[in-house]
Amino acid sequence: MTVRADLPAVPAPAAAVSAAVPISRALLLAWMLVLWLVPDPRPLGAPAWAVSAVAALGIGDAAARVVATLLLRSGGLALLGALLLWSSGARPWDRRCVGALVVAPGLAVALLWANCGYFPIRAQLVVATVSALGGVLAAIALRRSLIAAGALAAIVGGLFAWGTATGIGDDVDAAARATGRQVLADAAGVPDGDAGLLRVLEVAFAFAEDNSHGTDAVLPNRAAVLALAVILGDEAISKVAGRHLDASRVPEAEALRARISMYGRKDWPRHFWVSAGLTLLADADRSIAVGLTKELMDATPGGTGFSFADVAADAAGNRFALAATRDAASAHAMQARILAGARIADFLPDVRDLPEGITRDDFQTRYGGLGGAETQRLADEIRRRLAACPGLQ
Repeated sequence: MTVRADLPAVPAPAAAVSAAVPISRALLLAWMLVLWLVPDPRPLGAPAWAVSAVAALGIGDAAARVVATLLLRSGGLALLGALLLWSSGARPWDRRCVGALVVAPGLAVALLWANCGYFPIRAQLVVATVSALGGVLAAIALRRSLIAAGALAAIVGGLFAWGTATGIGDDVDAAARATGRQVLADAAGVPDGDAGLLRVLEVAFAFAEDNSHGTDAVLPNRAAVLALAVILGDEAISKVAGRHLDASRVPEAEALRARISMYGRKDWPRHFWVSAGLTLLADADRSIAVGLTKELMDATPGGTGFSFADVAADAAGNRFALAATRDAASAHAMQARILAGARIADFLPDVRDLPEGITRDDFQTRYGGLGGAETQRLADEIRRRLAACPGLQ
C-alpha cells in the first residue's frame, strides 16, 4: 500500500483572506482619503433621507436628526477600523488584531482632525474611538465570511457617499464663477459697513437678472447665492460644493469680506451667507445643523460662547436661499426686491438684543440646553422676527 505524504492544503478561507489583503490595503488608503478630504455628516448634519428613515422608527424629528447623523458618522469611521484590520492580514486575536485595536482610534481621530481643521472636541473623540474599535471588532467577527464582510463594507461606504453628496453641476459652477468675477470686479466701489453688503447684493442679483431673460431665474439666483457664500461667507464652501477655487482670488474675497457688516457686526454676514450656501448645497435642515453645531462648539472652554443672535443670522441666510430659489416666480420677485432698493432689515431683523457669549454650563443650567424651555422661547422669538422680514418670504 502506498502512503501519500502530501502536505496539507491551505484552508480555503485562509487563502481567500490572504488574497484579499492587497485589495483591503488599497481600499484602506482610498477610504482614508475620503475621510480626510470629503465633507461628511459631521459639519452638514444628516440628509433628509437619513432623518426620514430613522424617524420612521417612531423617533421624534430632533432626535432622529441626531441619531441619523451619528449613524452616518460612525459608519464611516467603523469602516476605517474594519479595513485597517483586513489590510493587516491578521488572524483572530493575534498581535496584528491587538495592533489594529490600538491604532484604529488614533487614526480615526487624526483623520477627523485633518478634515475639520481643528482638534476634535470630547464628544467627537468618543464617537471616533468607539466607532473605530467597533469596526475592528466587526471585522474580526466577519473575517471568515468574506462575502458578508464585502457586502457590509459596500453598504456602509455607499450610504456614507450618498449622505455626503453636496456637489454642484457644471452649469451652476460656471454661473457662480461668472457672478463671483462680476462682484469682485466691482469691489473697489463697494462702501464699508452695512451699505457694502447691500451694494454687493445688488451687483450679484443685477447680474442674475441680466441672465434670467427668457430662462428660469432659479439657476442665476442659485449661482448668485453660492458666489456670495464663498466671497462673503467662507471659501471653504467651494470644497463642500466639490469644486476647486481659484486661489489667486481668495485675497480679494477676504479683503471685501472684512469691510462689510450687518447692523455693524462683521461676523453676521459670514453666518448669513455660509448658511445660505449650505442650504443650496445640502438642504435647509443640514444648514441649520451646521450653525447649531458651531454655536455648541463656541460654548466650550476657550470659545466665544453660544449666541442666539448668530443662530438668527444662520436661520435668516437659510430662509433667504430658499426664498431666492424656491421657484421661478419667487426668484424673479427676489431680483425685483433687491434691485428696487433693499434694506438690511428686509433679510435680517435686528437681533442685537438676543443673548450671546453663553458658556456651556450656563447654556445647560439657565437655558436647559437645546431642548430647554428658555431655548425654545428664544427660538420662537427668532422665528417670529424672521417671519416679519419681507425679503425672507
